[in-house]
Amino acid sequence: MNSTFIVNFVGKANPATIKQLAAVTHENDGKWLISKINFIESQVAAVIKIELPEKNAALVKESFTQHPDLLVQITDSDAHSHSAETIYQVRLDSSDRAGIVNEITHALDGQGISILDMDCQRVFIAGGGGVSSSLFTANIAMRLPRELLIDDVAKELEALSEDTRVMVDA
Repeated sequence: MNSTFIVNFVGKANPATIKQLAAVTHENDGKWLISKINFIESQVAAVIKIELPEKNAALVKESFTQHPDLLVQITDSDAHSHSAETIYQVRLDSSDRAGIVNEITHALDGQGISILDMDCQRVFIAGGGGVSSSLFTANIAMRLPRELLIDDVAKELEALSEDTRVMVDA
């Protein structure tokens, strides 16, 4: 029998702290199903969905809650709320333009796709001859309705503009 729970934490940490917590999870036959970890200087805010054998859950939970520099909250979760077969990680690259996030969310919402996480970045690119532009990148975790194929979704997103490219992580 498996246990599934969500760990939320904030506090002082570094990438080595996250690596140590991931190692404890792995050593106890667990896996991070979904994770979102953000650092600002030496501060971290994270949300991680973990699945592991029930017998190892208390030890892994304790490794999070006993960390001296982290404020931790743990909530039990439904193991079946996000089936691994229907969650996709997609990266979309395009020239930046006004309204691009709205276009993406509208295209996905129109097909009943649930956006689980969307991390967007804009990078300014100075070109030769005084020409400059910015590149837009979105990393999206999404859950598709059973009747949709990820390749069809990728093609629809690429149709948003001539220079939009979508890469699906397998």
